[in-house]
Amino acid sequence: MVDGVGLLLRAVQTYCYLIGLSNFEYDCRTGRVFTTWRCTIYALMVNILFSMSTIYSFTAHSNTSVVFQSANKLHEYVIIIMSGLKIAAGLITLLNRWLQRDQMMHLVKDVIRLYLINPQSKNLTRWGILLKVFISLAMDLFQVALSVNVLDHQGTAETMDLAVKMCVSFIMNLAISQHFLVMLFIRAQYRIVNAKLRKVIEESRRLSFLQQRNGAFMTRCCYLSDQLADIGQVQSQLQSMLGQLGEVFGLQGTEYYMSIVGTSYMSYSIYKYGHHNLKISAKTSIIACIWITLFYLDAVINSKNVLYVLDHHKEFLVLLEERTLFASNLDVRLEESFESLQLQLVRNPLKINIMGLFPITRGSIAAMCGSIIVNSIFLIQFDMEFF
Repeated sequence: MVDGVGLLLRAVQTYCYLIGLSNFEYDCRTGRVFTTWRCTIYALMVNILFSMSTIYSFTAHSNTSVVFQSANKLHEYVIIIMSGLKIAAGLITLLNRWLQRDQMMHLVKDVIRLYLINPQSKNLTRWGILLKVFISLAMDLFQVALSVNVLDHQGTAETMDLAVKMCVSFIMNLAISQHFLVMLFIRAQYRIVNAKLRKVIEESRRLSFLQQRNGAFMTRCCYLSDQLADIGQVQSQLQSMLGQLGEVFGLQGTEYYMSIVGTSYMSYSIYKYGHHNLKISAKTSIIACIWITLFYLDAVINSKNVLYVLDHHKEFLVLLEERTLFASNLDVRLEESFESLQLQLVRNPLKINIMGLFPITRGSIAAMCGSIIVNSIFLIQFDMEFF
């Protein structure tokens, strides 16, 4: 039977190699992560070529009216800022892949190792992978369609500028997709860990009320203690992976914020002025609206993916609190295992940050959404008053 999810993941892996976003190789069957001269030289050549083309295109041939033929000054400023930030984020992303190469390889090794221990995580992530790949692929295809649709009235320089910006968008979209897939895998591992912890809690509660403390009782308590130690080790590794994920992919969150603000204003502009005043075709307007819808949908599923990890960790803490309902008849080793796990969580509480600066919680995401709305309204009010 053909493994569709496995084929999609291999296709994403190949895509990463082709555009130079991956500068090492790995084998999912053995868990081996390694570097080769072939992969290193190819990624280095692609990155250098892309960086030179991007800098040359942005400084020499940047055109703010590629899509909107009658863009006003505010449109031009917003497009310049969005393009500049996206290009800077794309170049820094490629640079970070070299500076944090060892850290990225260690993260991939941890992902593969945990997958080999719990292969059922693929079934838990199947629909999430399919949804993300579908949305990312649709966004890239509609962006290509939008670019092709506006090439009829552009020269060679504008075509090159548009192609470079499109490649930057592909790189950033793929980097965000990588972050999503790793976070989705951590979600699946948390679900597995919580299921194992729930079984240990239920079995420990049952044993705590037993009056007879024979050899079978002691053996079972030792077995549960070993299970609890394994759960604590996996949970600690998941928290470590989340910390590495924030350091490696933190820049994408900052660029994402500015893109949402700019996209919100551009959506308003299409609604206010219409395709006639902006001198774009109805087809271009429809494609742009579909891409904007997919962009917002992608932002929602990325945010919910992170929040689900926080929810699973909270569930993990709630399960541990049920230890207070046990009777005081458990084996000493099992009691010490519970205490060790609780001390581990107290010493190392879960914190998901963007570049180690901005913590991610439901409150911070709500505040960020409020900030996006306020900044978008500011741009819209400025447009209404002066244009």
